[in-house]
Amino acid sequence: MSDDIYNLFTRFQTPDPDIDPRERVPMLAQEQAWARERAAMHRFSWIVVLVPPLCLGPVLPGIAFLLGLLVYQGLSAPGVDLDQIVGDSLGWLVLATLLFMAAWVLHNYLRDKRDPTKRYWQSMPDQGLVELEHHTLVSGICLWSNDYDPDCNTLMQWSDGKVKYVQDSGVSQWILAKTAAGHWLVLKEEFSGDFSYGRVGQIPAPDKRLQPLQHLAIAFAPGTNLQLGRRFDGAPMPLVETPYWLSADELKRLDEAAHHWNFLPPNRYGVVNDEDAAWVQRLLNRAQLW
Repeated sequence: MSDDIYNLFTRFQTPDPDIDPRERVPMLAQEQAWARERAAMHRFSWIVVLVPPLCLGPVLPGIAFLLGLLVYQGLSAPGVDLDQIVGDSLGWLVLATLLFMAAWVLHNYLRDKRDPTKRYWQSMPDQGLVELEHHTLVSGICLWSNDYDPDCNTLMQWSDGKVKYVQDSGVSQWILAKTAAGHWLVLKEEFSGDFSYGRVGQIPAPDKRLQPLQHLAIAFAPGTNLQLGRRFDGAPMPLVETPYWLSADELKRLDEAAHHWNFLPPNRYGVVNDEDAAWVQRLLNRAQLW
């Protein structure tokens, strides 16, 4: 993971003052379960603190010392006896190595204990609050994608009162809904089951598909754009079902436009920006002609 991607990942999961204030309400059980799953990746870990210093600490000072001696010999004292210097300095080198390792461990410990993201997720699930962002859905169109990843082939789904890991089919339902505010809102539902490669997969049975209602409240971890759940209410939203399967390029573009993961304000979760709205409309025109 590059520095830019890692920094974006960290910022996305850390409270951001640029996010507008939202309504705070108690969590549902499902939302709290998802919050605990998200918090698990931000736990303080002694392995992370100790492994780098213990693995690399014993050798780095010695390597630096020997390189320094070689440079000194090459530039200033060609006839110097390096073996003698190393032998005479061995005790100091051991002491310096121990101090270096201790300082590295202390640095890692303080870094992780003071890390704002870890501190936030340590307490957030137990606070039992989410923030809601409300949308009124006028109508929508349903598209499909098949994007099976053999390196990430499981899903986390809420079932029987807890989050479970299940086999990912690679099939996703994409609903592009027009809101009362005039925006396109993108909803995605992933399905478990047998996987297949290729653009076209198996459309799930109607009773397993996402059937949105007209009033939607998206639940977020407070202060962030990390979605923890969706709350629907009201009458069913008028939905046009299509058998259209997104190409790889269309899927990549729609995934970026949807702002579901690793994005920053002023972008909003699920809301398509004005610069992408024309492309989304062309995509829907193709889907309705399919």
